[in-house]
Formats: sequence, structure tokens, C-alpha cells
Amino acid sequence: MSKESLQAVFDSLKNNSYSWSLYFFKIDRRSANPFNVSKVRFKSSTYLSNYAQSLISTVRKFQVDSISCIQEYDGENTKVSCDKIELTNEILSSSWHQLCAATAEAGESNLKGTVMGYILCGQSTDADIKQITMVKVANPIIKLTNKRHVTFSATADDKLDIISDDLYRLYLTIDFFVVGDCFYAFNHSFEKVFNIESTLKKVKSSAVDEIVATNAFSDCENFKKFAHEYKSARTFITLKKERLEKIKTVSGRLEIAETLKLSLNEHNEFMVQDEKQASLLIRYLCYKIIKDDESKDLLEVGTISKVNI
Repeated sequence: MSKESLQAVFDSLKNNSYSWSLYFFKIDRRSANPFNVSKVRFKSSTYLSNYAQSLISTVRKFQVDSISCIQEYDGENTKVSCDKIELTNEILSSSWHQLCAATAEAGESNLKGTVMGYILCGQSTDADIKQITMVKVANPIIKLTNKRHVTFSATADDKLDIISDDLYRLYLTIDFFVVGDCFYAFNHSFEKVFNIESTLKKVKSSAVDEIVATNAFSDCENFKKFAHEYKSARTFITLKKERLEKIKTVSGRLEIAETLKLSLNEHNEFMVQDEKQASLLIRYLCYKIIKDDESKDLLEVGTISKVNI
């Protein structure tokens, strides 16, 4: 989906009738389903719909309009782009289904402990228009009276009365949302919600196995050791089949070895001798290193730094 298509989505939200539901959520990683969700009720039926329309307008104007593009999630949001992840992607699918299941089964009892954020679900009255789910990762509950201060309000006869009730604040920004089969994020707050760091470790392990399975190395175990010691699991998100296929061929390895200044043995297999060489090859396979067409220099993706080899 392009930026223009996303703008059209939010325009349709303003122009069509939606039924809205709001849920608070918190997380307990000790449970089989870590998400605890509670449905929120309002005294007036207009409160939530009015909030939803205000939210849609501000997100459209200040978040969607301000991005330069939509890009596939690579763990390195530039703050001028919006990340996109297919809901079938392994880094997200399981956790997203758990959150959906908890939301579908949500009761109306208050959550105990600190609320992590809230979920706004919109279902159109038109069956042809996709449902939207918007999430803000911020505690909406304001405790005015606590161990650090006490809060008062003025009564009708100008006397001060202590405020003991909590207040609830809903923001006019969101952190991520889902339309159809795609997940979109304006920042990386969703990584904490869905425990992405833990999932990325599995992605890294699987990616290392895929690289080793190409049999492109003179010493597979030695490379595997260096690869597992590679610090950033995020790098492996963008491992591409095209470059895996390339290192399976002699011609591909000859080209890459020349580009990265790596050594090959008599069988034209990579001789990766240290962590630096392993890091260079991993970043190349995961499209973190590209060659500039004009200067022929190797550049680090996401920076303007020349790669010294």
C-alpha cells in the first residue's frame, strides 16, 4: 500500500459509518496468552464516536501526511516512514492472534495493575469496507492523588475538595494500526507489546541455518559460530532468498568475494576467518550493504557511511 492509499483509507474512515469499541490492555508474560483485555463503556454513546472522528482527523493530518513512504519493516524506522508487516509474518503473527483472541473474549471488569495501552476497533456498517484496529501504547489512567501529591478541585461554594477518583485520557495519536491483512507502525513501540526481541532471536537462528545450508563455506561450523555471535538480530529480518541463491553458485561466490574482498579456497568456497569477515558477508546477504553505482563504494544501508574492508 502506498502513502496515497493509506490517506484514502483514513479519508474513508471519516466518510463512512463505523461502530467503535474501546479496550484497555496490559501484559503478563507468565500466562499462556500474555494479553489481558477489558472492554470500556461510556455513559454517552456519542463520546467514543466523537473521539474516533477526532483521532482519525489528527492521525491523517499529522501522522499519515507527514510520512515520506511506506516500507517493509526492517527494524530501522527512519521516523519519516511507516513500517509495514504482513500479519502472516512470523515475527508478528502468533502475538497478533493472541491479542485478537483476548480482545474477542474481553469482559468489562477493570484491569488490576498498570494499563499498558488501549485498542480502538472500528467495524464499518458496509461489509465491503475493511475493519480497522488502532492502538496507542500509553497508560490512559491518570492518578491525581498518589504518594507524591494530592489534588483538589473547587466546589460550587469555592471550597476545595479532594479528588480521589482516577481520570482517563485518550490521546489523539496512535502508534500502530491494522487494516485488512497488513500491520502498519509509525514507531517501534509495538516491539515491546509483541515481544519482538524474543521473536527476532528465533528469526536470527533460522536465518543462520539457511545461510549455512547453502554449503558455500570451507568451514561451515566456524562461520556458524561467528554468525551466532553477531550482535544485532534485527539484521536478519531482511535476509533475501535472491542472495542466498547467489552464494550457492560458483559465479555468485566469485562476484561476492571480489566485492567484499573475501578469500575463496580451491573449491571456490568462502574462507571466513574472523567475526569481521562474517559480519561483512551477513550484512551483504541481508541487504545492509549496497554498492554505489557511480562511486562503486560499498555503503551501509540507513547511513551514508562508506564500508571499509
